[in-house]
Amino acid sequence: MSDRIEFYKNRSIGERFSVAVDFLKQNWKVLYKNIMWGGLPLALLMSFLSARMMSVRPAAGIGALSDLYGYLLTLGLLFVVSFLSMLYLYSMTGAVLLHYDRNQLTGTTGWGSLQGTFFKLVGKTFLITLILYLLVMIILAIFGVIMGISGFGAVSGGQLSTSAAALIVFSVLLLLGICIVFIPFFTIVYYPAFFSGKSVWQSITIAFKLGFKNWGSLFVAFILTLIVFIVIYMIFSGPLQLVSLFATLGGINVSYITYFLLAILSSIGTILAYPIMIVIFAFQYFSIVESEEGVSLQSKVSDFENL
Repeated sequence: MSDRIEFYKNRSIGERFSVAVDFLKQNWKVLYKNIMWGGLPLALLMSFLSARMMSVRPAAGIGALSDLYGYLLTLGLLFVVSFLSMLYLYSMTGAVLLHYDRNQLTGTTGWGSLQGTFFKLVGKTFLITLILYLLVMIILAIFGVIMGISGFGAVSGGQLSTSAAALIVFSVLLLLGICIVFIPFFTIVYYPAFFSGKSVWQSITIAFKLGFKNWGSLFVAFILTLIVFIVIYMIFSGPLQLVSLFATLGGINVSYITYFLLAILSSIGTILAYPIMIVIFAFQYFSIVESEEGVSLQSKVSDFENL
């Protein structure tokens, strides 16, 4: 492949974005060809479930639904399908990146070549996400207990005392601060397992160390990438959000098929935007690892020794 891009190279933030764009320009056809074959069925399923929920919700609140069980079941299925979509997009994009790094990616690369790598990455992505989910749930539970006890113990005369309200506000702000502090860690948490052959727990600990050590650059990269993601997503999701808003506030009736078609458009936006985000964060990781460990230099030394 001409104009081959070197992954492990120490780059500035601007250069990382530039080389990520170069990679996408060079490989968008093979990337989205492999993304779409599995991404579209998941998108259609998400659209079906989203449309079912939206076509019922504007007409009546959840408390007025005749089939609350069915609504909650749909909501649960939507969560599962969304999770599967995340696993698929991360793993397939990672597989394409890995094959490119191994010089095995061509314009005709398809499922037959990628499936082995894809399933390995699915397993790693699932386990890392599960661990992170459990950690987040533990943290939220701790904060929930603290706020619950402080609120319950400080209620007098049916009103919340000033000190309890201040404690609750402080707890919320502290939780928000913790989320901001850990954002850089979350942006690269999958990549040590993907590209450096690390175990699931090693990937989490390495991302934790590198995330804090390079907090500033990763946080800036997150903000810029989030803007790109939101712009792309809203181009496709905007019509669905507007129709849903007008249906809720104006009380107008919107048919299921309208919701379904707009939900498909919104899901396609997610399919297009997610791999871009994954590629951008991958090049953040490559640059940081190169600056910390000199991966490319070690590779050249190993190649020289093998001559």
